[in-house]
Amino acid sequence: MDKFEFDFNDKLSFLGEWFDYDSAYQKKFIVNYYPSDNTIEIFDRDLNRIFLKRTRTDDLGMRDMFVGNQVRIYGRQIKITGYADCRTECVIGRMKEHTLAILKPCVIGRLGEIITDIQNRQFQITQMGMHRLSRKEALELYETRKGDSSLPFILEHINSGPVIAMELVGENAIKRFKAEMGPSEPDEARKVAPNSLRAIYGLATHATSGFHGANTPEDVVREINFFFPKGPNQKGLEAPVVLKNTTCCIIKPHAIHEGKLGHIISAINESHFKITAAKMVYLGNANADEFLEVYKGVVSDYNALLLSLVDGPCVALEIAGKNEEINVQEEFRRFVGPMDSDIARQIRPGTIRARFGCDKYRNAVHCTDLPEDTVLELEYVFKILKD
Repeated sequence: MDKFEFDFNDKLSFLGEWFDYDSAYQKKFIVNYYPSDNTIEIFDRDLNRIFLKRTRTDDLGMRDMFVGNQVRIYGRQIKITGYADCRTECVIGRMKEHTLAILKPCVIGRLGEIITDIQNRQFQITQMGMHRLSRKEALELYETRKGDSSLPFILEHINSGPVIAMELVGENAIKRFKAEMGPSEPDEARKVAPNSLRAIYGLATHATSGFHGANTPEDVVREINFFFPKGPNQKGLEAPVVLKNTTCCIIKPHAIHEGKLGHIISAINESHFKITAAKMVYLGNANADEFLEVYKGVVSDYNALLLSLVDGPCVALEIAGKNEEINVQEEFRRFVGPMDSDIARQIRPGTIRARFGCDKYRNAVHCTDLPEDTVLELEYVFKILKD
């Protein structure tokens, strides 16, 4: 990004959409971003007039401006759907290229470390989901590898447990992530590229290398659509939710923005809990309001609680116990700590909210408070909520 210098009037223009729940109308915008002073201007395409005059937005930056992202501007969650001009496509298309990465079953136990490592290598995670692939689904995913002698071993490993699919965004992302993964054989990677992902996390063979990355732009489109299909008639893969002696945890947008996602997941995995389902979700005001309905009239500042879930992507997790005998909902709630992070730091300093939260509402995570709400929350985020 430092390769480009922008004058005061230089702008990057994007197509955007926002659903106005009051009028039940999908508004279409041109969103102009001015990098020189981090300001935003919004033009209403339907009414052919300015919707928001050029205004500074401290919570947004160049890193947020790419196709597919959702940005929150003065309470409105606007989805960036495309480029409004060729110059923006040229500049951002190179800076913010998309790729698809898969974490194989052999490395899922180190998910938190790997997320932090990937982010430290200058990739943004814009979509993420845990899945258990059937043999048919795995064959469809690896259809371009048909005839490869290593394919049966790859399929056997892919079907042996859950995988994590991630859509990554970064400069020259396809080629660069392939390089960051290293050689397909982990033992070779440890010799020639000791800092590569496969060298650090992979096991012994190509099948258990730990990572898959899309090879070409065409593969990126196909593989992203496989895991994260869009459109009203598109049906995605089922989430592997257990819904028995489990609980719901949602890592909040502020924690993800602050780079704490991997650290929180590592803290969970290093405790007596395990993650059985995971999904990155973007909650709009209506979704968050529906999800938090039981807190209306109970929480003193309900609006602050709602806003803590809509300022960016969340990561929803289903949490189970490594020991099947524990009461997961009750024990995980204790593990997370008091709702107010400042209080948690005083009386429960080792808890998630004490370690990673900021205040009462930007407290790193939401967890199910009442046992009877557990299944409702899990089914909402993993089965009802649309991407």
